[in-house]
Amino acid sequence: MPVDAQEIAWLDNARQGRNAYTRFSQLENASVSGETDAQTPAHFKVAIVGGGPAGLFAAWHLAAKAGDSCQITIYEADGRPGGKIVTGEFPGVGLYEAGVAEIYDYSCVGPDGLRDLITKDLGLEVKYLEGGPVVLDGKIILTPEDLAKEFGERTRDEVNAFYQRCADLLSPEEYYRSRPSVDNAHPWADILADAVLSSEIEDDVARRYIRASAHSDVAAPPHQTNALTFLKNVVLDINGYMDVLSVIGGNDQIVTRLVEDLDADIHLNTNVVAVESLPDGKYSLELQVNGCREKAVADFVVLALPLTSLSTVQWRSETLQRAVDKHVSYFDRPAHYLRATLLFERPFWREHLDTDWWYLDAFDGCCVYDESARHDHKGYGVLAFLIAGNAALAMANLSDERIEQLCLDALPPALAEGRDLIADRRIHRWMASVSAIPGGLPVRHRDVNHRIDAEGLPGVVMVGDYIFDATLNGAFDSADVATDILVSQILARRHASSAKAAAEVASVEEALERLCPADLLSDMLTTAWGLKKGSKILHVGSGSGRLVRSLRALGYDTVGVECSDLAGVEKQIASSIHNFRCEFGDLPFENLEFDAVIETGLYRLPRDQITDAIKEIRRVVRRGVVLGSVTTDLPIELIERYGLLEGAEMLRSRWDWSEMLYDAGFVHALQDGSTLDAAWKIVEATGAGQGEWYEDSESLLYCFYDVAPAAQLQSKEPADYRLVALAA
Repeated sequence: MPVDAQEIAWLDNARQGRNAYTRFSQLENASVSGETDAQTPAHFKVAIVGGGPAGLFAAWHLAAKAGDSCQITIYEADGRPGGKIVTGEFPGVGLYEAGVAEIYDYSCVGPDGLRDLITKDLGLEVKYLEGGPVVLDGKIILTPEDLAKEFGERTRDEVNAFYQRCADLLSPEEYYRSRPSVDNAHPWADILADAVLSSEIEDDVARRYIRASAHSDVAAPPHQTNALTFLKNVVLDINGYMDVLSVIGGNDQIVTRLVEDLDADIHLNTNVVAVESLPDGKYSLELQVNGCREKAVADFVVLALPLTSLSTVQWRSETLQRAVDKHVSYFDRPAHYLRATLLFERPFWREHLDTDWWYLDAFDGCCVYDESARHDHKGYGVLAFLIAGNAALAMANLSDERIEQLCLDALPPALAEGRDLIADRRIHRWMASVSAIPGGLPVRHRDVNHRIDAEGLPGVVMVGDYIFDATLNGAFDSADVATDILVSQILARRHASSAKAAAEVASVEEALERLCPADLLSDMLTTAWGLKKGSKILHVGSGSGRLVRSLRALGYDTVGVECSDLAGVEKQIASSIHNFRCEFGDLPFENLEFDAVIETGLYRLPRDQITDAIKEIRRVVRRGVVLGSVTTDLPIELIERYGLLEGAEMLRSRWDWSEMLYDAGFVHALQDGSTLDAAWKIVEATGAGQGEWYEDSESLLYCFYDVAPAAQLQSKEPADYRLVALAA
């Protein structure tokens, strides 16, 4: 039966929202902000402290997910938004990137929210950057054969062997998913990077070659980071592993377009000097504005400040101060950048290095960008030296003139003429701007990293690239996580504050069947796994058995199980021979008894029961599972209209569910791009699209999972160690 788009219309929900989960039973007890009419859901004020990339991304995610349920205000101490996204200009010549120089493209391995934001939502054009040559001991190494020619075959072979070793230890898919359990179990997680360089590479030149090419990405010397972080930067130099891009016309266009589109108030030159938690659950912010003190009150506070800036705010309660201190101490491993951009009368290096970027062994290894390759400089040439780590820290207090001279002196003999062609310079210092071990050690769950005190300070969430991978992509993902947490709390508080009942449907069960009808599920069972009528299907969270009866009517051998005390369930279960009451963590079925499982009840379980339930689903299924739980990806309007919170214990995003399913032995069923495209065309033909159950191919991807091969099931719980133990 066709889907009635007017009846079940799904609103746009920020396109992603795939990273966070929260304990819904805790949120239901959270205080409601302000006096609210019994029939009108609460409206909340959200203060975002920091207008850099993380703060802007948080505002964008939240506005799209929460709609008019909240009022968003961004407080930025500087006179411009954007933080580390800075595009400078040589007057009369052209642009150059003074801050974030590149953006990673993950679209080859999975959904890439940041790339979609830039190219689709903001309508910006991008240029892919290519490079990789290394200048070592004054010699320009363009290819591995050049390495053999200049330093010998052994050096070349050891470099290639190390790259292969790194690729074997971390596939692009593993890099993309970055699951805590897998990262913490990685053999290089608790080893210092310099120890791996020493043990894995015998040839000194090969070791220096690898060190020079990876150092500027890590932004810290090898003794200050773990080998897994080092590894994640080494693999980016492997051809075909992952692409990087830049915005044509300047990366700062991301900021300009975001500010134009944001449904948020942005207050520039407004420094948040103090934050205080109030007895009623709100938060007071003291602001410094043009020499005057002002105050603001918010229901939720998003701290989107650089880690070091958190120490410049006064936290006016013991609980808040202790929580922030604990958060800072976990991630406080500062790494540094210094960007020296030099203008030359012409691009003299092109004869020797005709590429977008290359590495230089000076300054413990730095990356040199040909800014003229991505910006029109009218015949001039611009090189940007990205100096990192302790070298950047050592040079930070030097004069601009001295830094310019050091960069010119670092050029190889073949490029010595640059000293006579220098025309101008710009120096930008980014001290402690990133983390030497982004994500912390050991890697913790995203929910833990983004909530400094879930029970004592439920309205405070953290956002920052240092929580993920110290990139613009990491800031985007972090904002996604934090706003999912906020949406869960907003939903819970609105639910508690409103006496309005969901009268549109008789039950959650009926609503779910309306939103994703049986005939559509039947088409997808065939598309994903080739299942035909007669296949054996288990519905976990079957309620009174509506979907069980519908699928059986379509010819599937379907059985349902329910564990909750939903209204009307007892009578229906008692009269059915195909629908049973049992605990999801103890299913009364044989191993691999079912071809597929459709679950719509996991979100109604307490948090401590979900892992066992997913393991049981894995035990009884042969082919795969359909994720049908209510998630934070769904629009607030839809959830409230259909009363989907009834019986809910915890809300998570689809990405969080995918992490749980991966840990239990599942993988995406539609991971292959061509397969996903074909599946999406089939689903789209039934009326799917923006505003529907499956709004795009990405939502489809995150709802269908294959049983993984046994070789992919290896993982363990996070280890309990600290970086100080690595040196032992």
